[in-house]
Amino acid sequence: MKPFDIWVSFIVSLITNMIVLSGTIAFLYWLEELPNPRVKRVKPLIEIALSTLYFIYLWGQSWLSSGIAANAFGLHWTFLNMIIVSMFLIDVYLDIWLEVIIEATLMLLYVLFFTPALPLYTAIYYVAFVAVLVACYHRGKLLLRHTALMYLALGVLGFITLALISCLFGVPTDPYFWIRQITALVILSIVGIEYTLSSSRLLKRNAQANKMANRDGLTLLDNFSKFDKDLAEAHEQFRVDRKPYAIFELDIDLFKQVNDNYGHLVGNTVLKAIAQELAQFAVSSPYPANAYRIGGEEFCLIIHADFSDSDAAFKVADQIRQRISQLSFSIGTSTINVTASVGQANSRLDHYDAHDVYKMADRSLYLSKQHGRNRVTLEGNTIMGAN
Repeated sequence: MKPFDIWVSFIVSLITNMIVLSGTIAFLYWLEELPNPRVKRVKPLIEIALSTLYFIYLWGQSWLSSGIAANAFGLHWTFLNMIIVSMFLIDVYLDIWLEVIIEATLMLLYVLFFTPALPLYTAIYYVAFVAVLVACYHRGKLLLRHTALMYLALGVLGFITLALISCLFGVPTDPYFWIRQITALVILSIVGIEYTLSSSRLLKRNAQANKMANRDGLTLLDNFSKFDKDLAEAHEQFRVDRKPYAIFELDIDLFKQVNDNYGHLVGNTVLKAIAQELAQFAVSSPYPANAYRIGGEEFCLIIHADFSDSDAAFKVADQIRQRISQLSFSIGTSTINVTASVGQANSRLDHYDAHDVYKMADRSLYLSKQHGRNRVTLEGNTIMGAN
């Protein structure tokens, strides 16, 4: 093959690899941002399956190249560069232990296919190859925060992998071969790392923007929009996996009087204090829980647990009611206290959608207000709280 043809092949394969690598990274980030809760639950399995198929494709291409050309990976080991960069980025980004095992297994099968006896130097380089893969997996988050470490780690993996393949097929003596090989590896490394880091930053900015869009500006609790999304996910999980949840909705009693008598700034102080109390309650809860401000002086908690036992439900609801009633606010020479009415409802199989349980909690809250305020109502049954 003429030198001109070799360099044309090199340039075309390099451009092709850059496009394929960029498309692979973009696909993984697209998969990361899918909002569908069903996809999120099986996302690791999808990532493992697609990554494995991707590497099988690359190994298959390398095998075809080795059968057509004199060198193991064609005229410049082009697919080896793709394998090196792709394995590194997937281990760092996906953080999936099984994928590391699959990559190590695929490399071992390739090595044994060409050298069944596995000479000492080959075995040493293979062990080093696996060790670097494991290190990249364990330190992935650290590498993503430090660009220099990303390049260093990828450089070490590239050197060891090239040495391992050289043990199988011998070290090429053509200096232009190594110019092409190293140049392609460097270019692919830059494209892969910079695209991954820029995509990570973009994903983080999008996540922060979404978080702020779902956050109540005054209390910093999640707002009704986030509540609605979380409620839909909880209902879907209950429908599919039968994982129960409950809603505890509360309303600050006679809050308009606080605003009328002391001003809205004081009212805002009260709301922020209550929000902080609810956030702490959610964090300290023995069950997965989240607190929301769903509008005005109304707040809500979604707690992922079975509260079909009314005693357990009352214990939680009354704790919420009491914690709020124990708050006090000094306004000049006066001290004010507030109380809250609480309504509760459980997830049920006969609920048509997520809003049914919310409607039940809202009706229970209405009954607490109707029966004198500072009360707890569990699914329509009003109970006098212990002061």
